Amino acid sequence: MLKFFRQFNNFILYTLLAFIFIIIFLVSEHVFNSFFPRVNDFSAYTIEAALIVIIYEPLRKLIELYIKKILYNYYYVRQERIRSLDSALSASSSYKELADKVTSKLRKILNVQQVSLYFRGPEMFSLISSTGGDGLISKKIRTDLLYDIKMMGVRKVFDVDELLAFQNGNEPEFKLDVLKYEGHQYIVPMLKKEGLTGIIALSRETSSRYELTGEDKKILWTSLQRVGHTLENARLYAQLKKSATEKELVLSIAKTFNSTIHLEKLLDMILDSIKTIVPYDAAGIFLVNEDNQEIESAVIRGYDEQVLEDIKMNVGQGLIGHVAKIAKPVIVKDVSFDEHYVAVREDTQSEITIPISHGDRVIGVLNLESDTLGTYHEGFLDILVALASEAGIAIKNAQLNEAAIKSEELHKEMEIAGKIQQAILPHEFPHIENLDIAGKSIPCQAVGGDFFDILKLNDSQIGICIGDVSGKGVPGAIMMSVLYTSFRGKVFEYKTTAEMVSSLNNILCINTAEGRFATFFYCTLDFERLVMYYTNAGHNPPLIMKKSGDWISLREGGVVLGFLPDQEYRQMTKLIDHGDIIVLYTDGVTEVFNDRDELFGDDRLKKIISEHAHLSAKEIQNHIIEHVRNFAPDTEQQDDITLVVIKVEQQTPWS
Repeated sequence: MLKFFRQFNNFILYTLLAFIFIIIFLVSEHVFNSFFPRVNDFSAYTIEAALIVIIYEPLRKLIELYIKKILYNYYYVRQERIRSLDSALSASSSYKELADKVTSKLRKILNVQQVSLYFRGPEMFSLISSTGGDGLISKKIRTDLLYDIKMMGVRKVFDVDELLAFQNGNEPEFKLDVLKYEGHQYIVPMLKKEGLTGIIALSRETSSRYELTGEDKKILWTSLQRVGHTLENARLYAQLKKSATEKELVLSIAKTFNSTIHLEKLLDMILDSIKTIVPYDAAGIFLVNEDNQEIESAVIRGYDEQVLEDIKMNVGQGLIGHVAKIAKPVIVKDVSFDEHYVAVREDTQSEITIPISHGDRVIGVLNLESDTLGTYHEGFLDILVALASEAGIAIKNAQLNEAAIKSEELHKEMEIAGKIQQAILPHEFPHIENLDIAGKSIPCQAVGGDFFDILKLNDSQIGICIGDVSGKGVPGAIMMSVLYTSFRGKVFEYKTTAEMVSSLNNILCINTAEGRFATFFYCTLDFERLVMYYTNAGHNPPLIMKKSGDWISLREGGVVLGFLPDQEYRQMTKLIDHGDIIVLYTDGVTEVFNDRDELFGDDRLKKIISEHAHLSAKEIQNHIIEHVRNFAPDTEQQDDITLVVIKVEQQTPWS
């Protein structure tokens, strides 16, 4: 019935307009005749005509609005809800949550049986959200560039039959016919400048009284473009967040890789670390013997060792050898169809193989196998390639260090280098009347990757830094020297700690190998005003024990040094009081495990400081070192130990 009356919409509108203008004309005639008798007819008619021209368009829109509200209220309300659809989407929600909200609201607003939202991938439309229907909705739909062109050229809500009728020559090019058989009636493309980002498929209306009008479709198309932009922004944000999380995870695992120089222990650690993020039923790291081009199994999980020993692998042979040759990762979703696969395990169904490189050379291969088809996909590639890159550096360093240890001459040179390295660290500290200062660094090997420095900047400030570079041995010592000398060379150039740290970060990014990084903390302490300015670049947060017994951790600042150039760092401020104890330390103090696999941890450190707070800074330092060594007495020192302790004492009044 409403469809019938809508045919007379314009007739009603203009009839009302004509009636109102007649009333206006009669009223104005009366006004002019009663109050302005001297105004001639021509002037009166001119004023009346001008008045009508001025109010015509606003009046027409107002009347049209009330006609819609009164006669076609359902359509009016529906259109307003469609227009405001994007305003109900929260930018803080996840991409999937937004997609579900869109499909749910559309189904309710439009009174259709089902709504499906597909995101455009390189070759497929992937189903993101669907509501209504019987659940038998296609997860993937192939598409064709020709239909992108059509949807970009004609901006409207498409009927499925209309799209299916579009052909290139005599052959249909579109693959969306599956949507028609699943009950969808309309397709709304979501566009951006680069092309199609996705589509929303709508089924038929639940009854004829809810049928979409031409105006509904225009409003729906415009609104869904805004919705598409919101969804695209949410998707991009989710990708960035995922990428950032993966980088953080890679950094964390990379630091674990660089915590040992023993090759076999390192390889075990790599496989154990990967197990936490990528599933496998069998795994192995295979190293390439550069002399004879044989591939040797270094560490394995889930394989029969005897079978592996019987199979001689060379570069280019089997899937592992093939990856070692082409230096590119390979994903096999079903090993029975891969020409390079050599059966070593009966249960293996799928496999992913990643080259481990150092520079431009493949030094090994990481191989993961699963007993389930299609376990591995492109989503695992980025993080596994990143981990393989970090593993390549760590493996090469471990190999080099093991070779170096076997050389007595190099061992002696390492001892000399360690003495030189210790000699450049401060042994005497600035004499400050109200500060009791102590500092010490104990490497776990001949040379270390930890360092600290304490120097007087001016008559009222001292600068204090502490750092820990990734890796040990010669590479760590070299990087430590670069960082320490750069700090000494730049420390008087910058006014803020943030500027200083930012400069060191850029120096490391330029002058160190890819994958190397350092944690670093730098502060300036105004010993007259008792104010500390600091920047923490991913280092273990220094502790301040207040005279009251409360604790403060100095965490803020920015990311580790040497990972990404041109990073922004923040300078933070803390007020220091008489009686405070400030302790800077590296992870060799707190990240120590005993034979029961217990961690020394921050709580034990705080307890030691608290119990010996009445002693001097040097005595507190010595007690901490003694407790760390006694915590794991039967093991070698696990990491470099570096400590700086500062006691803030009462300042003597000026005489």
